[in-house]
Amino acid sequence: MLLVLRAPSMTHLPFYAAEEKGFFSQQGVDVRCLHSHDDPQTVVQLMIEGDVAFYATIVAAVEAALHGWGELRALCSTMLSRYPCAARTEIQTLAELKGKKVMVGGGRSYNELLWLCRYYGWQPEKDIEVVHGELSDRVKAFLDPSFAAVFGRPQYLFWLKKGGFHLLPYPENRGWAEAGLATSLRLIKENRDAVQKVVNAIVLATEYLKQNRNQAVEVALRNVPYLSREAAEGNYDVFRDWYSYDISESAIAHQAEVFGMAKGRFRPVKLDEVADLSFLANALRSKG
Repeated sequence: MLLVLRAPSMTHLPFYAAEEKGFFSQQGVDVRCLHSHDDPQTVVQLMIEGDVAFYATIVAAVEAALHGWGELRALCSTMLSRYPCAARTEIQTLAELKGKKVMVGGGRSYNELLWLCRYYGWQPEKDIEVVHGELSDRVKAFLDPSFAAVFGRPQYLFWLKKGGFHLLPYPENRGWAEAGLATSLRLIKENRDAVQKVVNAIVLATEYLKQNRNQAVEVALRNVPYLSREAAEGNYDVFRDWYSYDISESAIAHQAEVFGMAKGRFRPVKLDEVADLSFLANALRSKG
């Protein structure tokens, strides 16, 4: 069975470990992880047609519900982040970014900036200066005193600490369920047992990572080529407490709001519309 992942990331560490350390095979399932830059709608279509079994995402399940791409179900998360960006130490809240210069990427980070502007009633480019940049640009931005904040995934922790930045939390205790595991409703109906075994493997791999720092770092270095050993170790030390299986109602609601508002198709999305956590509950009981 094929499990599609986006760009290499320590967020995906449980998937890499499940394959490399044999947790999939121990459960009696043959799963191969593959990175793909295909757009989410394309991957969702491949899942609906049965060509892809799993997708390392929760967002795509939310987007599929919002845009009518097909029925997906998120099965578990891999990490929970409560921070959309990192800012200089003198900035203590997201509201203080008004009038400042920030850097974003082209995907989720920009969508979250647009959501933030709506939340505070700001106009992008007028109330906040926005600069777009790739990974290397955002790494450099941490060393550029003209930038007040950098929006992006938690993968920048190592560099932001070097640049004297700190994480800014979402308002209202919101959070973002990173990566995760999703499959089609079709596969759940056709092979529920195999889906359960894959979720079991992810839970066991996550526990292994939390308990084995050195092995986790080695898995990261083999699968995330842009990380130095220092960066992999530094990120792991923060991420260890962020690795999480659960998907909350509030996280789904926030993702629906971010993507819906950014693309003009917002509507409330309920947890049971896009997730089936019964497999996770079974896996946790099995783990004991």
